[in-house]
Amino acid sequence: MSLLHPYFLIAIIFLFIFSYQEVFRGKVESKYLYFLCGYLVLIAGFRDAGADYGSYRGIYIYSDTLDYNSIILKGLHLNSPQPIAVEWLYVLINKFLLNIFNAPFYMLTLVIAILAIFFKAKYVEDNTFYPFTFILFTFVPGFFIGECGQMRQNLGVFMVYFAVRFIKERKLFYYLLCIYLAGGIHNVCYAFLPMYWLARIPVNKGIMLGAILVSIIMSPFEVYRVFGSFLNGIASDSVVIDGFNAYMEETAERLNGGIGIPEIMTAILTFFLFFYDTKMVEKYPYYEYHRNYALVGICFYFIFRNNPVFSSRLVGAFTGFGFVIIPNAMYVVSKSTKTMIYTFIISLVVFNFVVFSSLRNIVAGNFTIGLYKNFLLP
Repeated sequence: MSLLHPYFLIAIIFLFIFSYQEVFRGKVESKYLYFLCGYLVLIAGFRDAGADYGSYRGIYIYSDTLDYNSIILKGLHLNSPQPIAVEWLYVLINKFLLNIFNAPFYMLTLVIAILAIFFKAKYVEDNTFYPFTFILFTFVPGFFIGECGQMRQNLGVFMVYFAVRFIKERKLFYYLLCIYLAGGIHNVCYAFLPMYWLARIPVNKGIMLGAILVSIIMSPFEVYRVFGSFLNGIASDSVVIDGFNAYMEETAERLNGGIGIPEIMTAILTFFLFFYDTKMVEKYPYYEYHRNYALVGICFYFIFRNNPVFSSRLVGAFTGFGFVIIPNAMYVVSKSTKTMIYTFIISLVVFNFVVFSSLRNIVAGNFTIGLYKNFLLP
C-alpha cells in the first residue's frame, strides 16, 4: 500500500470532521465549504501530477497550432479549414491562455480546476444538505480521476450536473446553453440533452423495476450497436473510463459475469433507490430528478454490460449524479437509521481509500508522498 501525499490527507480529514458535524450537529456554514474548495483548487490546479498530465500538456501545445476561425466553425458544427481533434471550447481556452497571456501549463490546470470545483460546489449546495459527506463519499477515487486526472471530462460533467437547476426552474434555453458549452469541453455531455424531459417523467417502483428488468433482458443482444459511431463520439475519453478501469481492475473475468466494484456500487445505488424511494419522494425536494438520472445510469449499465467502454463511460456519468441519493437518504430517516447509513458511508470511504492506495494508479498518477509535486505549495 502506498501513502497519499499529506495535502490529500488534510483534505480527507477536513471532510471527515465537517461531514460528522453536518450530519449529527446541524448545517455547516457555507464559508467552510468555500474554504475547502479553495484548498482543493490549490492542490489540483497547481499540481504536477495525474495519469493524463502529459496528454493534456500535449493538447496545450497542439491548441496553439489551430487558428481561431477553425475553432469557431468547429463550435458551430461546421466544416473547418483545419481538422480539430479536441472539443472546440476546451481548445479555445487553451489557445487564449497561450496567445493572450503566454501562460505556463499549470495556469491551464488552475483555470480548469477553478471552473470544475465551482460547478461542483454549486451542484452540492443545490442538491444536498450534506455537501461535505457527498464530497467525502466521492473523493476517492473521484477527485484523483477527475480534478487531478481527466480534467476536461470532469469539468464538462460537472457543468451538466450544475445545469439541473435549470430543469428545476423550467429554463430550457439556459439548460441547452449549458449542454452546448459542456459539450464543447467534452462530447459525452451531449448524452444528457434528453434529461431536461426525462428527469421530469413520473416514475414509481414498478416502473423502475420494469425498466431494469427490460435492460437486463436486452443486455446479451448488444442493442447499443445500432447507434454506431454516435455513441463512440460522445463517449470518447469520458471522465470515468481509464481511471475507473484501472481503479476497478477491469478484467475478462468481470466481463464474463464476475463481480467487481462497478457491480457492487450499482447494487448499492439500486438498493437505496428502492428502499428509500417512498420517504425521499415525501420529504426531499426534487429527489425525483436524481432518481431518474440514477435509473438511466443503472439501465445503461445493463444495456452496455458487454462493452467495457460504454459500461464505464456513460454509466459513470449518470450514476455519479445519482450517488447523491445515498447521503440524502439520511435526511428522511430516523436518528438510529441515519447513524446506520452514515456508518455505511464511512465504511465505503475507508474501503475505497484502501483499494485506491493498494493499486498501481496512485503511483502512476504521482499522488504519493514521495512523487506528488505542486508549483505553488512546498
